[in-house]
Amino acid sequence: MCAFGLHLAFPRTGWWWLSPFALAGLIASWCSLTPRSAALVGYASGLVFFAFGFTWFGETAGALLGPAAPILDIGGAAIEAPAFAFAAVIASFAARRCDVRSVPLVAAAAYTLAEYLRSSGTWGCPLEQIGLALIDSPLRPLAAFAGVYGITFAVALPAAALGWWLLDSRDPRRGITAAAAWLAVIVCASLAWSFWPARHFAPPARRVAAVQGGIAQTLKMSRTGFAVAIDRYTAMTRALRAAHPSLVLWPETVITTDLNNPAPAARALGAKFAELAHEIDATLYVGSLARIGGQRLANALYIYDPHVPGLAQYAGARAIYGKEQLVPMAEYIPGPDWVRTLPYADQVGAYTPAINTVETIDGATPLICWESLFGDIAHARLRDNPSLLLIATDDAWFGTTEFPYEHAMAASLRAVETGRWVLRAGATGISGIVAPDGDWTVRTTLGGPATVVGDVGAPAPGPYAALGPLPVAVVLAFIILIPLVAGKRS
Repeated sequence: MCAFGLHLAFPRTGWWWLSPFALAGLIASWCSLTPRSAALVGYASGLVFFAFGFTWFGETAGALLGPAAPILDIGGAAIEAPAFAFAAVIASFAARRCDVRSVPLVAAAAYTLAEYLRSSGTWGCPLEQIGLALIDSPLRPLAAFAGVYGITFAVALPAAALGWWLLDSRDPRRGITAAAAWLAVIVCASLAWSFWPARHFAPPARRVAAVQGGIAQTLKMSRTGFAVAIDRYTAMTRALRAAHPSLVLWPETVITTDLNNPAPAARALGAKFAELAHEIDATLYVGSLARIGGQRLANALYIYDPHVPGLAQYAGARAIYGKEQLVPMAEYIPGPDWVRTLPYADQVGAYTPAINTVETIDGATPLICWESLFGDIAHARLRDNPSLLLIATDDAWFGTTEFPYEHAMAASLRAVETGRWVLRAGATGISGIVAPDGDWTVRTTLGGPATVVGDVGAPAPGPYAALGPLPVAVVLAFIILIPLVAGKRS
């Protein structure tokens, strides 16, 4: 029940206030069990939490697998559930070895560190993060100082203290610890808000735009969808000329062909987009495909800049940005080629990760879909000191499920963590502009065609933009290890 309650903190219910109470029940159960039993219960609760959270996986892709579609949901949950088992084992050990007042601190750090471990790296899955679910709560300013994991810890600490106290409410030490934990979070959130640089960001001065074609996935993948996409996006972009944007962003892979193909048709289409950029006098980012090194296709953005002559090998574009972080088992299958001969493996995309020599152009850094969910990737892009993050995504795969809403929340989170403006273009939404304080200045609804026009400005970064997630993880590890090593078995 608590695992399901924790799920309710996420879209589309969005009951973020329920998360500390649901997590309190989970941590209380883990602390009351032996480490072995806690591992089993932790895994089971993680399985429930992620199974409900991943139901959107099969919205469109499920039809490709037929009776095997539940694998998309249950399989993903089974892979992510060990994070809960890890946190449960640490909490159980802490309850038996640590001073009674430090148990909530260790349990909260264990849950937060587990979230970090499962959300980082090539095989990371940064979904269903508690900190993400609370980005629209009063804890938002903490992300500018400790990132998404700072918010997660700020939820887990009072939750663990409450759960620990409920196991023995007559112990005054537990009661004092619980009160201190809740008070500490309130004080820290208040201080973060007071010293938050993004509260006073500079007035925006650069006009940008995004185009949301509103083409459903079923139409996009049909024979007529290609022509519809070209006509609709070209017409909607041409209509932006009167707004005088300096940059226009299209969503991920709205043009479902390799524009870098030497075939005359692809060259003519690339020239058409280059001419469109000249017509509106703005840099145009077109979501399409690119074959890298003559091998597999890469998910890419073509950058047509009317002020810089295009290169012939880039279909008239100034540059190509290729998606570097692909979705495992969705956009590609890691391992040898024979793996693709397994049942249903042919339904998985055959894209290749790109390696970009240049990731930031004229102060704008692109993130394609999945990449925008990774805080470590967004932080790594700050090495070029961009003023604007571009997110191009195709959430049409997931219809009107909770994922397009959760994915859009990541744009707010990335804005607060990096202190940058964010321009987001979704094929069917949600598109818009996010200020460095995480507020949307312009936002579309999920569904049909729409355009976004607004202004962006200079960055307003907090300490997390300089530090990144690694120091936070190191601190969490020390919080876990020191009490466990120094504690005595009780």
